[in-house]
Amino acid sequence: MDQSITKTNIYLLFGGLFSLAFAVFQIGAIFLPPDLIVYFGGPVELQTENPTLYAFLCLVIGAIIAIAGFYALSGACKLHRLPFLRTVLVAVTIIYLLRGLHIFLDIISMSEHPELNILHFVVFSLIAFCVGIIHLVGVIRLFK
Repeated sequence: MDQSITKTNIYLLFGGLFSLAFAVFQIGAIFLPPDLIVYFGGPVELQTENPTLYAFLCLVIGAIIAIAGFYALSGACKLHRLPFLRTVLVAVTIIYLLRGLHIFLDIISMSEHPELNILHFVVFSLIAFCVGIIHLVGVIRLFK
């Protein structure tokens, strides 16, 4: 078998592990206290007024993120090749990059409303952008 096909794509491996860890965090958000939900930008009103719907949404979002992680691991040659691998990985990469580009809106909000103390949102956007770049490098390597 061609070694380039079976060689681990370390970028997609890292991206996949990040997505799986984030999926676990997202599902775990069901049990977060309201002050942490506010800190992470979640819908605390939904959690307090309709906890069943909140839990369902956390599970669905967590499952979607986990699927993205499994696709990245498949692209890293750590799982069996999944259908539409390249298409899904390109979509996941775009989503992470777009979420990361939200950093500019976060910075504008911080400068216009310094009393809001939203530096953590800038950090979240920066993390998403970095993961998007890591995915992008991994996808480019996958296409070679």
